[in-house]
Amino acid sequence: MVRKIKSRQATKRARTRDRLLISAQALLMEHSAAGLGLRQITTHAGLVHATFYNYYLDISALLADLAELLGATHAVAMAGLFEGSEGPAVRFARITRQTLRIVALQTEIGRLMFDVGIPADRLSTELRLRLQLDIAEGAGRGIFRVADPNLAASAIAGAIFGIALDLHRSILPHAKIDAATALLLTHLGLEPAEAERLAHEPIEFPPLPEMPMRWLALPAVAFTGADL
Repeated sequence: MVRKIKSRQATKRARTRDRLLISAQALLMEHSAAGLGLRQITTHAGLVHATFYNYYLDISALLADLAELLGATHAVAMAGLFEGSEGPAVRFARITRQTLRIVALQTEIGRLMFDVGIPADRLSTELRLRLQLDIAEGAGRGIFRVADPNLAASAIAGAIFGIALDLHRSILPHAKIDAATALLLTHLGLEPAEAERLAHEPIEFPPLPEMPMRWLALPAVAFTGADL
């Protein structure tokens, strides 16, 4: 399987599309998705109202594009974590730590995920797919001890989402990210000492995504089954 995120050419159309998405993100910092209006977005973007329909059928279509942009932004934020032939347990630990760091430290992304009413399944597709691939590979190689990799992926994805929510709500402190990662690794069957080692691996994480997100800000990145 190959997933590609291509950098967009800075055409007038691409710039205008980003202006609409930027305005939507700014408004969603104060309003819910249900309260987001077409005229609000275009006025904020400094565009004629009719311009909106050159890009989106309705607000739901714009929110779907914003959710896709969030998934692509997350994927790019993971890209710098894999430079060698790391196995699935290493990838899992790094992705989980970076994902939780983004939610905990980039509060605007946390708000888009949890506070504005965008359906959660639109935002978790990238992470869920990566989990399925890594858990299946790890189970096949005897690294993870799970009877049903797909069921395990669902359970772990739900756990990561719940931990991310608690971090965003400040129910959990940021200092618990590595401990949470170690706990999830033990649930996948790693020995506690190995789980702790991977969850506390010294690593220079890539920079947090810049907000507001823009399609034109994404670099060209290719993700395969080994490094999605």
